[in-house]
Amino acid sequence: TTVPGWTPSVSLEVKDSVETGEEEESELYSQRAKLYRFRDHEWKERGLGEAKLLQHNVSGKVRFMLRQERTMKIVANHWVVNISPYCNLQPNAGSQKCWTWMAPDCAEDEIVVETFALKFGALETAAKFKDEFTKAKELNSKCEGLAELVEAHAELEEIGITFSPQKEAGNTATRELTLSPSGGKEAS
Repeated sequence: TTVPGWTPSVSLEVKDSVETGEEEESELYSQRAKLYRFRDHEWKERGLGEAKLLQHNVSGKVRFMLRQERTMKIVANHWVVNISPYCNLQPNAGSQKCWTWMAPDCAEDEIVVETFALKFGALETAAKFKDEFTKAKELNSKCEGLAELVEAHAELEEIGITFSPQKEAGNTATRELTLSPSGGKEAS
């Protein structure tokens, strides 16, 4: 539609496809579930969506990711590691339909150790998730460098150094990590 004598200040292009960051990964597992995060001494809902285990086609590393159904916002994104206390599935309040675990998550602006709970609609789907999550931990324990990365992150966090993603203009799928001391200044 055009209006005579008026030109838009911004023109939008329609893209044929949208890059999600999952193009170089294979889906090992996907199931609809509701994700919660433990913050401020209570469980807070993060979103309902497809809980996925994605394996990188080149490196073989497996990550857990969940996007909200309606907004497609990533609300959980972390490697599935076999390093205690991370990624140790426990039933939430004795329920076999809800699993809890801790992980260094990078769904938001910086890597933060989060406690998650993932609730399923049926016992069978929850049991299948546990099996696939355990397989993913075993796969990642064979990947070079991943265990060392997580251990180094935990050690740096103990002395007050956190990680922040460096966003590239126009590309939010690719992120590089830069060290920043707890004082908020980035290290050069």
